[in-house]
Amino acid sequence: MGMEQDLRSQIRNILAQILDLPGDSIEADAHIMSDLGGDSWQYLEFRTELERIFRVTIPDAEVDRLSTVEESARLLEERLVGEGGPAGGEMPVASIGKGACRAGEGYLGEDGAHRMDWEIDILQMGGNGLAEAPLMKLMGNLRWAHLNQLTGVPAGKFVDEGGHRVFPAFYYLDVRFPRQTPMASFGEGGRITIVSTMASYANSVLDGYSFIYPAAWPSEKKVPLNNGYQAEEVGIPYIRSSGVFVRPHQGAGWLKKAGPVQPGVDNIPKIAEVPDSYLLMKKAAQRGNFGPPPEHFTSITPETLQCEYRIEPDRDLNGLGLLCFSNYPVIQDIAERRLLADGPVIPVDRELLDLRTVVSRQSAYLANAPQTDTILISMDAWMENPYLSDHPAPEMAPVRLFMNCEMIRRSDGRRMLVSQVEKVIFGKTLEEAGLLEPLKKLAG
Repeated sequence: MGMEQDLRSQIRNILAQILDLPGDSIEADAHIMSDLGGDSWQYLEFRTELERIFRVTIPDAEVDRLSTVEESARLLEERLVGEGGPAGGEMPVASIGKGACRAGEGYLGEDGAHRMDWEIDILQMGGNGLAEAPLMKLMGNLRWAHLNQLTGVPAGKFVDEGGHRVFPAFYYLDVRFPRQTPMASFGEGGRITIVSTMASYANSVLDGYSFIYPAAWPSEKKVPLNNGYQAEEVGIPYIRSSGVFVRPHQGAGWLKKAGPVQPGVDNIPKIAEVPDSYLLMKKAAQRGNFGPPPEHFTSITPETLQCEYRIEPDRDLNGLGLLCFSNYPVIQDIAERRLLADGPVIPVDRELLDLRTVVSRQSAYLANAPQTDTILISMDAWMENPYLSDHPAPEMAPVRLFMNCEMIRRSDGRRMLVSQVEKVIFGKTLEEAGLLEPLKKLAG
């Protein structure tokens, strides 16, 4: 397919999605409003989508030229040349393969990966840049969209052989940002492309990665990778998510594993063995942690710190009445703030706590909890100590924290979560934070 035909096909696909028409029914010279039945709002939406997808500006004086596919293509060709469009004549991909969605929802590529361009807005922000909970909610939505596109089964329609509703629940999440660009490096207005993969074992266990690319990178570089190690080599953030289909057996107290029976589930790419994330989760559950901190970290909690958190149904639960997976890190953050502010070795003041941001978090999800329950959070914390590593300029070293955390149901003592997180106090050196002398003393 030549570049010109490819451009016109993409424009036709965009217009078909907006007008909810079959793409092959739209003639190149058919008028959007008089021939295809579009209204003024859909006309505006068409202009907005062309500007967003092809990264051009369409002046008000030229808007009337968007009346047909052919005229729109000619206008775009002019704007792409005039504004320095994609090198080599390559056009952005608007929709590929089956299950294409309206712009903003992402699409399924021919390689089976789900892609979505996203502009970070205020809803994904916390007080210190991109926030973890809204990012996790976005990733949960992408998982549902990817499942729907692969299987053809809408969210909420998966059932087991007994006709009971089943849904995918995470048992393992691994969030990794490069140390030089932690989560808070991504601010409002930042544009990213999320490329997600998915595979299944025995049609019940799901595993996959979401790779976070700068949207400005050329499309040939924004590809699905095989694992997190490759993402680290490229220097991009990634999230690994593993889950299993479950159904509530005794409310939130017990989620029973159950595989869906719809034929479309067979369309999910298969893996021959249980993902290694399952073993990582099991080991963490047995030990109560994922392992010790990296070298050169000093303990700032000689004894395990503990606090309680009472579940707030109006804030913490999802539509199934379960504690939402994206709220687990929020609960940990709340406990972390309480416990570190009164730390027995190095108290961390409010200003520094406000600047915490995630570098990485590894979590094993082990159980849920009824809304009447209380959660006991246990935490051990360390701080990176430049005096243990012969750092050439300790005063310029960043403030890095490392925490091992457990969440336990108060009602029966069952472990709900094991988590390990590394954070940095964003934009502050140890000297600016007033932490040099305490760390020097701890180094002996």
